[in-house]
Amino acid sequence: MAIDAGTTGVRSMFFDKKGRVMGMAYSEYKSEYPSPSWVEQDAESWWSKSCETIKTALADTGQGPENVVGVSVTNQRETIVPIAENGTPLRNAIVWQDRRTIPQCEWICNQMSEDEVYSITGLTVDPYFSAPKILWIKEKEQSSFKKAHKFLLVHDYLIHCLSDELITDFSNASRTMLFDVRRATWSERMLDVLGIPNEKLPTPVEPGARIGEITASAANDTGLGEGTPVIAGGGDQQCAALGVGVVKEGMLKSTTGTGTFMLAHSKTIRLDPGRRVLCSRHVVPNAFVVEASMFTTGSALKWFRDNLGSEERTVAHDKGIDPYEIITEEASKIPAGSEGVLHIPHFVGAGAPNWNPHARGIFAGLALGHTRAHIIRSILEGVSYEIRTNVEVMRELGLPSKEVRVTGGAARSKVWMQIQANILRTPVIRTQLEEATAVGAAILAFKGIGVFKSVTQAAEEMVKTLPPLSPTKDTLEVYQKGYKKFKELYSAISDLRLDED
Repeated sequence: MAIDAGTTGVRSMFFDKKGRVMGMAYSEYKSEYPSPSWVEQDAESWWSKSCETIKTALADTGQGPENVVGVSVTNQRETIVPIAENGTPLRNAIVWQDRRTIPQCEWICNQMSEDEVYSITGLTVDPYFSAPKILWIKEKEQSSFKKAHKFLLVHDYLIHCLSDELITDFSNASRTMLFDVRRATWSERMLDVLGIPNEKLPTPVEPGARIGEITASAANDTGLGEGTPVIAGGGDQQCAALGVGVVKEGMLKSTTGTGTFMLAHSKTIRLDPGRRVLCSRHVVPNAFVVEASMFTTGSALKWFRDNLGSEERTVAHDKGIDPYEIITEEASKIPAGSEGVLHIPHFVGAGAPNWNPHARGIFAGLALGHTRAHIIRSILEGVSYEIRTNVEVMRELGLPSKEVRVTGGAARSKVWMQIQANILRTPVIRTQLEEATAVGAAILAFKGIGVFKSVTQAAEEMVKTLPPLSPTKDTLEVYQKGYKKFKELYSAISDLRLDED
């Protein structure tokens, strides 16, 4: 069984060792917004919704709890909650999206250089990560900080609810900005500078390690069998990479939903002198991931659907299909290159590799003969160009991609994925199962109980791919020129402050 605790809800899934889904259930929890840029969640709702979905999914399998051989967890990363010694949350969890900790990030940069932080942790100094959130609690809620027995990530909290153990895993720990990514231990330097006691953090273990068993209390709450092995899981993006079979160098995972998260497998730590991409621990033993985050990709297409796509929404409603099917079908009627229309998808600023919070979305090259279909096609191409900018950075770092494995809602669109293959000049491979994150956690569970000798063997057995979408030769020159123009356009406007009065 895999518990996949995401940002909006939790999905519990049961798999057999062939990778087939035996049962599944999903339930959402609420986020709270005490201030416009603050995002919090009730940690206890993670557990209550997990219990609810485990019971439903187990019933869906038609099997008893005695047939469940192992349990693992994957999660939204960076989100942090302090717990008391009895395991009770001392306050709401501060979610990864929360931006309240900009002053704490500035303070960190005054104490040590960003280069040093990056060298130790593989991360940039940003409110995204867990360390500034802990600092905020230390500064603003001193009582909670003093009472905190441990600060736990979502994975850690659910593992504790299942087994009473207080552990984290390397992949999640390496997203806190407190972890020495080389040594796979909490960094004494980071903890000393930030004044965070080591004893307030859980014990880091390797993903896939067997760490405990389902307690009597958890068995009662979930319907699982007492004594069922509990296995350390991993962060959602690393588990998704494993869940599509990214287990060796030359492979890259790209998940496109609201944004796009790209991870390249690396056998060694790879740091970028320009700090354009991040480096974290993989859930594959003794491996790393080089990661690029892009903020507006799928949401750019959603922007079109919601604001300009009334016609496509109407047609989709009449046909009883997803509006995105109609939208991408319209794009397929336009030639490669969108007949000169270029889109830069920076609606909420630029993530990797430019990291420009002032960047904004651009449509350029519009003429009177262009239609809404040209705008759609330019969005699909613009996002793909943005992805290519990060693929090029990874190639600079010695990580050439022989193939890109894709997940997320965008992967449903064969049209969009073919455009990506053409622009990236690399085969794009989709998998049969969309829930790659849960597949990755299930692989770790099977490895942890010894069903498979290695996660690589498990991935080969459980991950089922669709035929690759290979680049089509007739588009390569058009997209090479288009990519050059895309970079030139961004360079020309990158210093503009369109978001300021």
